[in-house]
Amino acid sequence: MPDGSTSTQPRFRLAIVGGGIAGLTLAVALGHYENRASPIEVHLYEAGPEITTVGAGISVWPRTWSVMRHLDLYEQLSRASVQSLGNEGDDLKPAFIFRKSDCPREGFEFGRVMVPNGSTTMHRADMVDVLVKNLPASCSIHTSKRLINYTETSAADGSIVYTLHFADDTTAEADVLIGADGIKSKTRASMYDYAHRRDCLPDVKREDCERCSRATPKWTGTVGYRYLIPTERMLEVNPEHHALKIKAPMSYSGKSKHIITYPISHGKYLNWIGFVTIPGGEGTTYPKKWVIDALKEEVIAHFSGWEPEVEQMIQLVDKPTLWAIHVVENLPFSVSGRVALMGDAVHAMTTHFGAGGGQAIEDAYILGRLLADPRTSLARVPDVFRIYQDVRLPFARGVVNNARKAGLMYEFSWPGLYDGSPAQGLSEEAALAVEKQQLADLGEAIQEIWQWQWKERFEDQWEEAETQYERLVQSAPPVVEDATAKRRRTRNCVLM
Repeated sequence: MPDGSTSTQPRFRLAIVGGGIAGLTLAVALGHYENRASPIEVHLYEAGPEITTVGAGISVWPRTWSVMRHLDLYEQLSRASVQSLGNEGDDLKPAFIFRKSDCPREGFEFGRVMVPNGSTTMHRADMVDVLVKNLPASCSIHTSKRLINYTETSAADGSIVYTLHFADDTTAEADVLIGADGIKSKTRASMYDYAHRRDCLPDVKREDCERCSRATPKWTGTVGYRYLIPTERMLEVNPEHHALKIKAPMSYSGKSKHIITYPISHGKYLNWIGFVTIPGGEGTTYPKKWVIDALKEEVIAHFSGWEPEVEQMIQLVDKPTLWAIHVVENLPFSVSGRVALMGDAVHAMTTHFGAGGGQAIEDAYILGRLLADPRTSLARVPDVFRIYQDVRLPFARGVVNNARKAGLMYEFSWPGLYDGSPAQGLSEEAALAVEKQQLADLGEAIQEIWQWQWKERFEDQWEEAETQYERLVQSAPPVVEDATAKRRRTRNCVLM
């Protein structure tokens, strides 16, 4: 394996904290656009003993495929998906199917999200494998490095150096730091600790500060029961089950609850998530650990009395886990100095768009291209980070908020739309007709809120970032690298 050594002086030392989809995609983007005459020394720090992932399924939508084409990963990821996208085009295909399912009688479909080329799903581990295989030799991987916090110190020449403190009592230094360390990001916590001490009233704690408290994840009031159903077992129970026949995510919807299921691992499993929303829970402190083992009986109790297809699925519950769904909502800023946040560290969201991974990938692409440009000197990094924040943060915050709205729609809880209440004073037949019309209106509203996934081009965001970057470099002369960027450093691509 090449060790990535080079005689060229790196512009600066970059630390990526987090070896999930966000951090890996950033490393891949940096390598893809690397200028070998002006490299960056890249270190990726992963908390676990190996590069792996949490969770099972991931959806890949048109915006994400656009990024993967730019990174030359489209073919590899397409082969790893449940269904290859096949020929390109604008044909609308079903990407999400919605059924009303919270009655003992057979449910019925009330809406479809129609997307160009439909949906593609895969196991998260398959995406991680593709990213790992495409890591550049210039990236050093360090495992078992769980960040506790970072500190800022001034070097002899007056520049800021970031010291990363890990749980194993080791430290590392970096000139530039990017936190891709998820919803419980220690990078974000340190950034906001520094910002709160610097900017806010001294007698107000960070968790009570109107601005800085938003860095604390918020419980949505929803929990999700997760498990995988072997497709073979589902075939034995009901070979005509819609979850088997429709190769797209499905929502079995009811009042304050819904089930999402879709195939992963080339159709070997059905990823199954049963969401339960607790009235009044949103914004309160979740009383237990965020992820725990659950009992089969809990799942059955929540979804007992639903349509036959749901009853058939919960017969196959095996070793479910319970996840408390938290978000990072309306984060006021995502960069500070030469520190930036990305992925779930910035915009952890509900799963109702299947967009969390895709938004992290978009962050990674824009950050990677901006940093890889040889004109990005160490002194320019804060301005480059502000461009990234200006382009990405408002958009991602909008996705977080609309994902919440979509989830409420799935559970008949969005004001002004179908709320699950039966029509009064009508015959059973007339009441069902009214209900179906209200659900059809709900289905149209869901289709509309989804359209950003393909109608808003990701390339528009990159073009805006590029325009701002060119304006930056033209408005100021090239900056001479400071001493920290001139130190000779040896780069090795090894698993530590």
